[in-house]
Amino acid sequence: MAGERKFIRENTNRILIKEFLIKKIEGAGFGGMTIQRTPMGTRINILVERPGMVIGKSGGKIKEITNDIREKFNVENPQIEIQEAGSSASLNAQIMAEKLAEALERGWHFRRAGHSTVRRIMNSGAKGCQVVIAGKLTGARHRTEKFMEGHIKYCGETANEVMDRGFAVAKLKAGVLGIKVGIMKPDAKLPDEISINLPKGDKGEQKEVKEIKKSEVKPERTTETDIGKLTQMKGIGPSIVKKFKKAGIKTLEELYEMDVNDLSAIDGVGGKTAEIIVKNLRKLLEEVA
Repeated sequence: MAGERKFIRENTNRILIKEFLIKKIEGAGFGGMTIQRTPMGTRINILVERPGMVIGKSGGKIKEITNDIREKFNVENPQIEIQEAGSSASLNAQIMAEKLAEALERGWHFRRAGHSTVRRIMNSGAKGCQVVIAGKLTGARHRTEKFMEGHIKYCGETANEVMDRGFAVAKLKAGVLGIKVGIMKPDAKLPDEISINLPKGDKGEQKEVKEIKKSEVKPERTTETDIGKLTQMKGIGPSIVKKFKKAGIKTLEELYEMDVNDLSAIDGVGGKTAEIIVKNLRKLLEEVA
């Protein structure tokens, strides 16, 4: 039992250190960490999007973090290494969850922020992603919105192996929003993916045929229409367009994904105006196409 207690104690300490770092370097784009014991001490490798915010002026911030980890968590001789996420930031679930939380706190509409996050992840080469935003989104009641694209694994050993998951919190005036992001990496290998090696061809080259699933085929994207075209709708003036732009909505396609409650929740847009837009928006999109 002594060995089991040791493993439990170390893993508990690892989780506590991770939670401490998420709060301590908030805004730097925390993407995860690894802890490794060495003869010289304990090496902690931290993946962040903005290393300068972690290091601080003349290394003052990193020294403070090192001392806190040594004293609060009883870690022997901690040695912290900072690694920049770089181009892989869009495929890191924790970084994308924090960036989505920051966008919501800046005033982005949750639908626009969710779809924008999904597009960025998929454009980076991910096989699939899921974004979940829960909390007081438009009214007084709690609700949950999901944004998904591509292939997603939800449970089992396969999900633990191929899915990268992140969690963040957005603090708004109406309340706290919980954000979960799940990403299936481009190099994820699923159990049902098979390849067949055919006999050598005439030129002696080995040919490989790979089964392609329908879920992996991305649909063709249509061109987006500027929201300024909304003034062509009877009863809608430039002032309403300015309200939408202020809320972060720039295209008619983003507007089409919203319902009457979402539109009327935007500052300056009444219920009647929202009903007119929802009723006539599809016809307007067909005309400007």
